[in-house]
Amino acid sequence: MVVPTRTVSVAAVNDYELIVVGLSRLLSQFPDQLEVRERIVLGRTPLRNPVDVALYDTYGRVGIDDALRELVEHELIGAVAMFTLDLNERIVADARRAGAAGYISKALPARAIADAIVAVAHGETVMAGTPSPSPALDALDWPGKTDGLSERESQVLVLAAQGLTNREIAAALYLSPETIKGYLSQVFSKLGFRNRVQASSYVHRSSEFTRLEPDGGQMTAARAHMR
Repeated sequence: MVVPTRTVSVAAVNDYELIVVGLSRLLSQFPDQLEVRERIVLGRTPLRNPVDVALYDTYGRVGIDDALRELVEHELIGAVAMFTLDLNERIVADARRAGAAGYISKALPARAIADAIVAVAHGETVMAGTPSPSPALDALDWPGKTDGLSERESQVLVLAAQGLTNREIAAALYLSPETIKGYLSQVFSKLGFRNRVQASSYVHRSSEFTRLEPDGGQMTAARAHMR
């Protein structure tokens, strides 16, 4: 790993453009520490320049292992940090097995997030979380935020719209099926939906929820772009 001597160069990475833009805007508040050099939408945007840290936002992902491994193995990336809502033992264990060096909570203050990225760039293994699960930092963006959805509710909704069952969503988000059922109920109440059909229609007609679905599999296409 090349240890940065000045500002740390960062790639903001996710499957959704809105998430990447919001994350980039947050990190750009700290030009004394960070340079957002790349904004990567997996499967769509190739990584063109070397970066010290790729910050991978787990929003919308069913299984983080493949995405993290792709980033860890990329020759232009010095280190990889996972950016997620809850740092529970299971998601951290999966990220560690995939080779991530940082595990950063979205609930942290913005400066603490920046400090954690700098520490990862300097070769530290960083666990930067909150004492208990908390809402995502409001400075971040996510689909449905303007309609009153929390990030967790948005995550549950987007996975439900992909056709996943409550049990499958629970596995993807490292939660229980009953917890997922509760979040869906909150989403339906906030948006005035009666069922998943209406919820899915809302997702598919909103540009905020647009996600690239490459032919032949998402990570296969991402690999072709990133090598």
